[in-house]
Amino acid sequence: MTTELINELPEVLAHFDIFGKVVNVTQGPLITDVEVELEKGSKFAAVEKSIKDIARELGISGIRVAMIPNSKNISFELPQEKPQSVPFSQVLKDDVFKEADYALPICVGVNMHGKPLMKDLSKMPHLLVAGTTGSGKSVGLNSFILSLINKKTPDELQFVLIDPKRIEFSMYNKQKYMLLPVITEMSEAAQCLQNLCAEMDTRYAIFEQNMVRNIGEYVAKGKKMPYIVCVIDEFADLMMFDKAVEKQVQRLAQKARAAGIHLMIATQRPSVNVITGTVKANLPTRLSYKVSSATDSMTILNTTGAEDLIGRGDSLLLEENGTLTRILGAYVSNDDIMQMLEPYRCEMEEKKLSIATVEDTANSAENIEYAPEKKKSLWSRIADFWDRIGRRNQTRIINWIITAVMAAFGFKASSSNGTTRRRKTTSISATAKKEIARQVLKSLKKK
Repeated sequence: MTTELINELPEVLAHFDIFGKVVNVTQGPLITDVEVELEKGSKFAAVEKSIKDIARELGISGIRVAMIPNSKNISFELPQEKPQSVPFSQVLKDDVFKEADYALPICVGVNMHGKPLMKDLSKMPHLLVAGTTGSGKSVGLNSFILSLINKKTPDELQFVLIDPKRIEFSMYNKQKYMLLPVITEMSEAAQCLQNLCAEMDTRYAIFEQNMVRNIGEYVAKGKKMPYIVCVIDEFADLMMFDKAVEKQVQRLAQKARAAGIHLMIATQRPSVNVITGTVKANLPTRLSYKVSSATDSMTILNTTGAEDLIGRGDSLLLEENGTLTRILGAYVSNDDIMQMLEPYRCEMEEKKLSIATVEDTANSAENIEYAPEKKKSLWSRIADFWDRIGRRNQTRIINWIITAVMAAFGFKASSSNGTTRRRKTTSISATAKKEIARQVLKSLKKK
């Protein structure tokens, strides 16, 4: 069937005044890559505009067209009639994976030819992952973690895994690679991110004492300091629970690279209120699996196309230089994960005292402790609640209190002189209440 479609493609293109010839065909596990050389003067925008009609005439869905870097040809990606998955065990045996010599090498998937695509997380320096339920997002996160485990030792790398769903990362508990047990409670996740920010500041103090600029130069001096990779699943849930999480993530994304702390953030809801402009600016490397709409694709990749992906690990990688590449995620089962993790099983303490095992922490900031969060006082709980409800709700509450106080002391609008005076008096009271509320909020913010 694919051969018939390839032969039919130039004829279908001619129906839309697009003329060209097929010059190369590459069979992949998920799609067939058809390279077409267009006649001179043909516009790529015309091909993009007609792609849905081209797919309709060919009788298939999920066609994607893309420009080939450093080439005058374009690529039509036709889905395979029987898509195949690529086992992660097969990726581990490939020479591309074995020869990858990066600070933090991860396999983001395989290209359309079935070859592993290796990237350096330390150069990304963070990764943002999005996709609907069942698109392969969780499998992809597991493959990224296992890539790092297969290339780095526990002394060189430590993980912090935040799993609000409680089921995705449970098998990673009691591992030598774990800095602390998998975090499932929202309040603990917020505290953990705060501690990572403190650890970042501690590491910068150590770098200042040793006159180095980053973790690479520090390790080159013969010192020990592990990289820390923080993986957050369902980032939207954390954002809903505590707005302060966004500020902590922004701070880590902006400054933590040189300190050897890197983020991998995943969400199934790539909306603008979750993936804000500031978050996107600090996470230039993004991976999108299949999403539900073109709007979601624009949010995560700044372009459409992710809504037309096939699923089952099919994804688009936006690299830090702006290049967009289609890749297929390697499949790893739970049995494979357990088998790969078995050599690193250990008993973990409930408390992890020091985050980084470094030699110069005695002269730097105090060691950070991952102690259980203390029970907060009533006033602290009220203050936390006040911070979470936002400025609009704060203003409403203050206005309600002012109205109640005014009513208690008999300050009401007079109605004896008619409608005009009533409106004027009410307007003055509203302005006064607004000014009082603004001053109250200002004073609370200072405290």
